[in-house]
Amino acid sequence: MAQQMVDALANPAPPWSRKKKRRKSEPRPAVETDEFIAPVEWTEEDAAALVKSYGVSLSEPLKFPINLCDEGSVVTKDGEFIGTWAMDAHAFPSFTPDGASSPLFTASLVGILCMDIRDWYEAETGEEIAY
Repeated sequence: MAQQMVDALANPAPPWSRKKKRRKSEPRPAVETDEFIAPVEWTEEDAAALVKSYGVSLSEPLKFPINLCDEGSVVTKDGEFIGTWAMDAHAFPSFTPDGASSPLFTASLVGILCMDIRDWYEAETGEEIAY
């Protein structure tokens, strides 16, 4: 036992000694901004630019069952005009049927809006739009 105590005292890092603690990192200081970020103003020109960028041209052949045209009209593959579409202030597309004053559908994506329009059109007319 005495020999073990001598060996333990000679050990520079015995298991029972206090270990070095890792220094914790200090929290980052908060970034202070003096500038006020103004909200973006949504204009009719912005909405028209989005409609033009997402829409297809009527001069090209219509290849989808429901086509959202670049001037804001909604046309079937056969060329039948069924309403208009527009982008709202949150850049969500909406569909207004021909003769209606308020949008019937609003979706988060253009493709979902087209599926909703197609389902509505097929239910209204009773005919299926083929691909």
